[in-house]
Amino acid sequence: MAAFLGLALASYSHLDPSINRVVSQGHELGNMAGLVGAYASGLLVDFFGVAAWFWPLLFLYFAAASLTERVSLAWWRWVGIVLVTVSVMTWAESATFKASLALGGVVGGGLFGTLLFGVSQTLLRPLGAGLVWLFLFLFGLQLAIGVSWSNALRRLRDNMQGAAQSPKERSVRKGRKPLASDDDETIDVAPVGGRRVTGIPPPPEADTPVVFDAPGLLGRTAREVSRVPSGEGGSSRGGDDLFSFPSLFGRERDEEKMEEPSFAFENEEAPSIESVADDFAFEDFVEEPREASDASAPAAVKAKSRPSKSRPARTPALPRIDLLSPVVQTRSPLDKERLKAMALDLVSCLSDFGVKGDVTAIKPGPVVTMFEVKPAPGTKISRIAGLADDLALAMKALAVRIDAIPGSDAVGVEIPNETREGVALREIFESEAFKGAPSKLALALGKDIQGRAYVADLARMPHLLVAGATGAGKSVSLNTILLSLLYKATPDEVKLLLVDPKRIELSVYADLPHLVHPVVTEMPLAKSALEWAVAEMDRRYQAMALLGVRNIESYNQKLPQADIEAKPQLAELAPIPYLVIIIDELADLMMTAGKEAEMSIVRLAQLARAAGIHLILATQRPSVDVVTGLIKANFPTRLSFQVTSKHDSRTILDMGGAERLLGRGDSLFKPSGGKVVRVHGAYVDEEDIARVVDHWRAQCPQSFEVDFEAWAQEQAGEAVEGEPGAMDADPMYREAVEFVSAQGKASISLLQRRFRIGFNRAARFIEQMELDGMLGPQEGAKPRAVLRGRE
Repeated sequence: MAAFLGLALASYSHLDPSINRVVSQGHELGNMAGLVGAYASGLLVDFFGVAAWFWPLLFLYFAAASLTERVSLAWWRWVGIVLVTVSVMTWAESATFKASLALGGVVGGGLFGTLLFGVSQTLLRPLGAGLVWLFLFLFGLQLAIGVSWSNALRRLRDNMQGAAQSPKERSVRKGRKPLASDDDETIDVAPVGGRRVTGIPPPPEADTPVVFDAPGLLGRTAREVSRVPSGEGGSSRGGDDLFSFPSLFGRERDEEKMEEPSFAFENEEAPSIESVADDFAFEDFVEEPREASDASAPAAVKAKSRPSKSRPARTPALPRIDLLSPVVQTRSPLDKERLKAMALDLVSCLSDFGVKGDVTAIKPGPVVTMFEVKPAPGTKISRIAGLADDLALAMKALAVRIDAIPGSDAVGVEIPNETREGVALREIFESEAFKGAPSKLALALGKDIQGRAYVADLARMPHLLVAGATGAGKSVSLNTILLSLLYKATPDEVKLLLVDPKRIELSVYADLPHLVHPVVTEMPLAKSALEWAVAEMDRRYQAMALLGVRNIESYNQKLPQADIEAKPQLAELAPIPYLVIIIDELADLMMTAGKEAEMSIVRLAQLARAAGIHLILATQRPSVDVVTGLIKANFPTRLSFQVTSKHDSRTILDMGGAERLLGRGDSLFKPSGGKVVRVHGAYVDEEDIARVVDHWRAQCPQSFEVDFEAWAQEQAGEAVEGEPGAMDADPMYREAVEFVSAQGKASISLLQRRFRIGFNRAARFIEQMELDGMLGPQEGAKPRAVLRGRE
């Protein structure tokens, strides 16, 4: 598009046809882009005049931005470009600049330039209008390319002062003395920067391009400019002559004197070619300091490199929305007549079962349609809810769900649509509900029954329990949750700990820089991961106590203003990111390390919210031995997909209804203390996930914070060997001591069966109790005797 518009404008002719211009049939078209180019260039010139040339440049920028993520302009640069464009349009309409600003066949400022010129002439008169537009042009230029006009004026003044003096006077002012060669001949050399030095042979020409960084331009990449060789007896200016004001980018001038002459004067920065920073730089270039020497020269020629200032690390960019597949609309047109017929059939079916009522509203959605039925006075809701299977049979529906509508005297009857509409994750991400969510832990769950995007905040939940049968959409929901976090937060803001017993569900996220540890697939390592999370929670609470705050948000806000001089221990503190722990299959973890895993999960669920640690547990078997009472009590927020029985629905939701869902992402979301909401989960395929993961992998190197296996070995080494009371900090050890005191005997197998722990841990408990003087020595195969109770 940029090339097409450039060609159309370059060959523009006011004699060609356009929207506002009609020509005879025999006219020969002069535009090289054809009739379309003539119309396009005519439209742009009519509206913008010479400023129409900014449009090809704009499309060129968009093309570069679509090829790489590092091409971006700050908002203030866009403001500067707009100001420059408006100023050029207005000047091009004035009689003074109309001819000089003409580009090819494009003359004038167009419709907008004419309007702005007329208004400014009327309100400000010619002199005032000229001053205002000159100010706006210079201000816009400063915003667009970062020009410092104060430095430019100072450089101009210095050049004018230097031009008024002779070369000898400039040398004396600089403290430089002319030096004669051995044959009393003087050789003039004009080094880069235009300062003439006598008595030094010219340096050898270098074909290698010289690159210098221009500080002060937001850390952009410098361009390469070839060195201009100096000729004999002449003044070959490089460097400063390439630009009008080379020091307008902040280069300081050194006025110190030198002791011995050299090409790069001692105690002075080597004259360098300043380059214009490129806003479309793709990667930062670092120039290494160089040292050059020539053995044939009477003095060594050395260039002292400028000390580089360390720039702050660039904040990684969040993924673009176009990494996800485009939304394909699959919703069929709304058939109002059919909906009315279904409403009449529903009323008739209810009447057949002895329930009188009327349909007061119909709310079609992407997957189901809800009919609001107002029953006759005296009708019990339980009686209507008990007719769900009968209504499904009568209405020829897959499943019917009936629930009371809060704040209304009607009952909602949800009947599946004949044609189901797909819910794309990109559509949820593009909604205002997700884009406007301020939380870094906003989760795009899907759409409600009315087709509105449904977004929940994990920070407020603060933990989530997910359940669903095989194929119901549980794994896809975990993917949408993970992508929601990846689209909202950088690795410095949110860390992830993924546990995947199935080994394949979360393997696509193995390259994420957000991970604190590689994806955990072994259950013994998962137990260590949960224990590490508990220790991390305690560490975070200690850091927050030092700073005197109550949650992670206040900690990160107050940390930059901490008074390190008053409290030296605060110097070791660092910002704390959120930590989201996702366990894909809780049942496997509970079977291998049930009691230990349950205790860690419960402790995290009870205490970890303020520390910024959040749990998401998923299981396809929501039985009472997996989702225990302690876990349910500390996970008030639940998300249930289709389950196999009403018993499983009551286990996960404390109510029935999940067994009547439709599968493929159809779910019931129960927020903490709120009403159950039916949500149709969004779908995302593996290719979209891979593109998002590649986006983060290309920007941030992967660096793991902990090795769970080494951490577990370190903790085990510190636990026992040694002194009485070494394991008092372990809450399970204290429970084991109380249990042994009550039983009056102790053995390793007894502790294994009671607390569902491994042999090694049970053996350490027994050895520690013996060190504490509670148990007697081993007597064959008999249990150990309890010598005294817990003190």
